[in-house]
Amino acid sequence: MGKRRQYYLVRVQYLGFRYSGWQHQPDQKTIEGMLAKTLKFVLPGRTFKILGAGRTDAKVSALDAAFELFVDGDPLEDKVTFLKEMNHNLPPDIRALTITEANENFNIIQDAKSKEYIYLFSFGRKTIRSVRPLWRIS
Repeated sequence: MGKRRQYYLVRVQYLGFRYSGWQHQPDQKTIEGMLAKTLKFVLPGRTFKILGAGRTDAKVSALDAAFELFVDGDPLEDKVTFLKEMNHNLPPDIRALTITEANENFNIIQDAKSKEYIYLFSFGRKTIRSVRPLWRIS
């Protein structure tokens, strides 16, 4: 009998200036590609899959984005340590914010309550505002 699949919701933020959007593209640096590369290092020998809540265009940043992480095998032992390892190994323009357990019925695309796009134009000193959670886990 195979080991059970684990389901997680991971929230991230990123500056997209160096990236060709979220979704993997051959020969392009993408957010999904950097996350997958880091997960291969943080979860050595484990099979996993990433499913993003949406896609962004090239050079677009996100204050609060999310992806569903499917990991085959045992549950992650310590989610705090996992986040620290992710952030230590991610480039400085991508940050993992939180990780919460989900289940096989959760669907990051269909279960989104809303999506909010904000176009920011600034001059002088820049500010960051916090965004409230937009996903529910059944």
